[in-house]
Amino acid sequence: MSQPLNLKLHHDKLHALRAELDAHVLQLTEDITDVADSGDRANQQAEAVVNVGLATHDAVLRREIDDALERINAGTFAACEKCQAVIGMRRLNAIPFARYCIRCERRIEQEGTL
Repeated sequence: MSQPLNLKLHHDKLHALRAELDAHVLQLTEDITDVADSGDRANQQAEAVVNVGLATHDAVLRREIDDALERINAGTFAACEKCQAVIGMRRLNAIPFARYCIRCERRIEQEGTL
């Protein structure tokens, strides 16, 4: 028997994830711009490249979170965007911004398509 969907719980979880990401991006931005304190230029540049990559990943993840919050507002949260089946609670608890049910996600990964 499936549990009823608790939108407030998922809404709060998504906002908490977004706040964590925002804090992480702020720290990465400070690290990228704080090159005057380090002595080794090559290490600074390598670290900046890694931080830019992390910030880019965080920005993509934040967009996924924002999209999930929009789906909550639109009433389409927990509906697979591919087959419209209900996304399972275990999946939503693990990945609260999931767009696809596990079956469609596996198919997408195998085919390498959206």
